[in-house]
Amino acid sequence: MNKVKDHCPKCKLNYHIEPSFYTGSMYVSYGVGIAVAVAAYVLTLIFGLDFGPTGIMLSIVAALVVTSPYIGAVSKSIWAHFFLKYNPEIAKKIRDDSRT
Repeated sequence: MNKVKDHCPKCKLNYHIEPSFYTGSMYVSYGVGIAVAVAAYVLTLIFGLDFGPTGIMLSIVAALVVTSPYIGAVSKSIWAHFFLKYNPEIAKKIRDDSRT
C-alpha cells in the first residue's frame, strides 16, 4: 500500500526525483482530507441526518478512514504532477511502439 514504482515501465521516466520526494504529498493529503471531511459533513446535511455533533464527527472520521488509501494515492499523484510534466511527443512515441 502506498508504494510508488521507481520508473515508468514504458518510457523509463524516474518517478523519484530525490530521496523522500513524496514526503511533500502529506501537505496535499491534508487538503484532500479536509475536502473529504467537508463533503461528508455536507452530505449529512443534504440527507437530513440529524446525528448531533458526536455523530457528525464519527461520520466524518468513518469517511476519512474508508477513503484514506485513495486520499494517499491521489495526493501522491497530485504532488507528482507539480514536478513531472506530460510530454506529448514521448507519449506518441510510446503509443506507436509495437514492442509493448
